[in-house]
Amino acid sequence: MRAGALLWLAVILTLCLSAWQRGLVVDTSLMALLPVDEQQPLLKRATERQAAEFADKLVLVVTADDDNQARAAVQLAASRLQALDGLARLTWQAPAGGQALEELYPYRFTLLNPEVRERLGREQGALQYRLALQQLMSPLSPVVLDPIGDPFGLYGELALSLQAGVPVGMDRGLLRLTAADRPAYLLSLQLAADPFSLEVQQAVLAVLTPLTAELRQQQVGFYRSGLLLHAAAGAERARGEISTIGLGSLAGIVLLILLVFRSLWPLGLALLPVLVGSLVAVAATLLLFGRIHMITVAFGAGLVGVAVDYAMHFICEARVLPRERITARLFAGLLLGLLSSVIAYTGLALAPFPGLRQMAVFCALGLVAAWLTVLLWLPLLSRRQHLTPLAAAGWLARLRNVYPRLDGRPRLTGLLLVAGLLGGLVIWQGVPRDDVRLLQTSPAVLLVEDRQVQAWLGNGSSAVFLLVRGADFEQVLSTEERLQAGLARLQREHGLQGYSALSQVLPSLQRQADNAQQVKALYRARWPALADVLHLSGEQRALAWMEMERTADTRLTPEQWQALQASRLWSSHIISDSQGEVATLIRLKGELSPGLKQALSELAEGEPDVQLVDQLENISELMARYRAEIVYWLLLAYSAVILMLMLRYRRRCWRIVLPPLLASLLTFAGFLLLNDGYNLFNLIALMLVLGIGLDMGIFLHERNDSDHTWLAVSLSAFSSLLAFGLLALSQTPVLYHFGAIVLPGLLLTWLLAPLMRDPSEGERMNG
Repeated sequence: MRAGALLWLAVILTLCLSAWQRGLVVDTSLMALLPVDEQQPLLKRATERQAAEFADKLVLVVTADDDNQARAAVQLAASRLQALDGLARLTWQAPAGGQALEELYPYRFTLLNPEVRERLGREQGALQYRLALQQLMSPLSPVVLDPIGDPFGLYGELALSLQAGVPVGMDRGLLRLTAADRPAYLLSLQLAADPFSLEVQQAVLAVLTPLTAELRQQQVGFYRSGLLLHAAAGAERARGEISTIGLGSLAGIVLLILLVFRSLWPLGLALLPVLVGSLVAVAATLLLFGRIHMITVAFGAGLVGVAVDYAMHFICEARVLPRERITARLFAGLLLGLLSSVIAYTGLALAPFPGLRQMAVFCALGLVAAWLTVLLWLPLLSRRQHLTPLAAAGWLARLRNVYPRLDGRPRLTGLLLVAGLLGGLVIWQGVPRDDVRLLQTSPAVLLVEDRQVQAWLGNGSSAVFLLVRGADFEQVLSTEERLQAGLARLQREHGLQGYSALSQVLPSLQRQADNAQQVKALYRARWPALADVLHLSGEQRALAWMEMERTADTRLTPEQWQALQASRLWSSHIISDSQGEVATLIRLKGELSPGLKQALSELAEGEPDVQLVDQLENISELMARYRAEIVYWLLLAYSAVILMLMLRYRRRCWRIVLPPLLASLLTFAGFLLLNDGYNLFNLIALMLVLGIGLDMGIFLHERNDSDHTWLAVSLSAFSSLLAFGLLALSQTPVLYHFGAIVLPGLLLTWLLAPLMRDPSEGERMNG
């Protein structure tokens, strides 16, 4: 026994040290749960690029009815935010100079905006000629003509169009939002650290919270937007729930153990297998997969309830059996309980989803580790004591003995049968709700602020965009240019507020060549007349013509463009620029209605290399697929479990399977009647109910429904109720959907199990 315990300790230490050396890598991307051949690397990179661009930014807007008050508030906010220097870079003043636009001047005859292209295509540029004359004659014209280099003002038009697409203007050194209906100024923080870090969140909020209160006391509007704020709100809610629900459940478990055993030592013995199982599960998952997903950890919490069950049986039997006999007495029940759970999780491992395979490996190995810990360590760690039955066992036995049994009670049997059929009917008509937005955890006030800031900035949801693929930049840019006509139509007919595409600032080489031909046609048709109006000499006329010929033959290649400062604002539009694989994205502005999304989808379907990406919809579909896969594979897995139990228990198998099955049916049906549909997390919770329920039945029948076995089963059920059932009180939707199933499910299983027990010796003797 000691040799086996030492060997098991060596295995645990080896696994944990190996995983520690590799490093803990936690994955949070739901796309990582998809099969590799379905992940679409470009799509995955695009979604990660979108998320990364918004993850490290904190956008703040100061607004007031009076412009001077708003500007003073900006000064105050900037002075307070300087305290974050080193943690975040603050931008609140307008940059000096226009170097980025000046870099485009050599390409003024090939980079034409759509309006100019349309003018040049009609009447040999007559309208552009008249506009040039108006700009020449008007002292208030926003475009300054260069008689030699740009007599038709083409560069000025380009500069104005690029600036017009930016919702932030420069107002006396500050950044003013042009879309706001009252004075509103922008400040932004570029974080230099992880926004999910609790230390970073605390440091930022320590400055931001008092600043918000101070500005609002001055009747100044202060709007905030950024991932850090949502992460901090979620962390704060989690801390609050841990301090109430978490500590409450732990206190309940400790009190329960003390009331039953009058000692804390059994509590340590009960938690040890859980701790070992969790460590081994995490270490093995990291070694096998290289990383562990957060959903795997959450899903794997279900093994805690089963692992506690193993330990409770050992601790209770230790009060009536010598230590050396406990293992032999419990071995068959422990082994059957382990096999039933591992077979179920093996079914998940057969699914074609990496996420489900990781969850299955995590839970199965964790349960095996907890099982081995109970068999090898608990006999050595349990204290020698007098064999005195526990008082709680006798009390529960008396309660159980007055409980009716189904045998010989047709009315009770019929009642349960009708309840099960009605529950199945309700479940059959249940509607799945896989919309990820139903799991939103951010406070409503924060969401309102976020939407207002993004509306002022002209941003739509970063979760919806068009992904354009091609063999090279020329192909991608040409595709984007064809899409622009359709997007312009959607602006007119479907309320699309706008879009930003790389081809708006970097036309394809073919488009640049077409632009150059239009400019040459403009010069041939209109230059002599304009030169007369400008009173240019023959030498000046020739110089201007030569400048046009030279500049019109200049092309801006993607490689040259990426070296310009002007490209920095657009670099996030490029997802891939490798040889043979180029991809860009087109961002969509404003709120997107379902009708507009449908129109965008139809537009994308017209181009083979274009895909409309809706990340929220994709995640919802992913949840739906996981839900369907879990149902399918669990039905197969538990069919195998039932067959295994039938081999041992024959006709008595129904006594083991029926309590958790009926409890699951009734619980799920009740949940559907009280809630608008179900989701993936409800099914995961049902797995825990079914797993613990089967273990309960197996142990009761292996030990002939003995008093201390019933006590162990009850303690395990109530420990799981306290650990998981109280999650039904959580304000976090994911936790609520888990706890709302576990709480009534385990309670019903515990209440139904005595109804289906075998008759005890006394009951058989008394007929």
